[in-house]
Amino acid sequence: MRPRAAAKPWAVTVDALIRERGPALFGYAVALTGDRHAAEDLLQDALVRTFKRGRGDASLNEAHAFVKRAMQTAAIDGHRRASARPSTPTDVVPDSPSPDHADAVADRSALIQALSILSPRERACIVMRYVDGLSAVAIAEETGLTAGTVRKYLSDAMARLQARHGDWGLDTADAVAGGGRHVPVATKGAAR
Repeated sequence: MRPRAAAKPWAVTVDALIRERGPALFGYAVALTGDRHAAEDLLQDALVRTFKRGRGDASLNEAHAFVKRAMQTAAIDGHRRASARPSTPTDVVPDSPSPDHADAVADRSALIQALSILSPRERACIVMRYVDGLSAVAIAEETGLTAGTVRKYLSDAMARLQARHGDWGLDTADAVAGGGRHVPVATKGAAR
């Protein structure tokens, strides 16, 4: 009988990441894509891209940041799967494990429907602004775009959302100028 081999460091990192941060990463993917099925694909692709060459030396926080960055990049690059798989409608209420969460499901459905009118870049900028709490400058650092371009995407996205959902109390000035300070994650050997 052969002795059992020890798990590779990257496998331990992936296991811990999925166990501890999986729901948060999946929620982030849903916000980026607007669709649960596309979010599953996005998250799986991001995990493969992040760990295909190992990264066993990465901490849980670094691994989380790597996967989020991979999802942001893939979401911004957008429609690479459109020709391979027909899209599913986003106006369908997602499955909910408990009927007690009807209001949350309705809110989530309304948000997903609202985000679906935006282009992939606008949607990514809005998600990074309001889910991650990043400023336009920080979003620019994360995406490699200029701060002016990010502000334009945020402004255009807010105008489109206000036109359709003006009753949400959206503030274009907050979207463009607001956000917290952003401290990039220091990574070993990776350029940010």
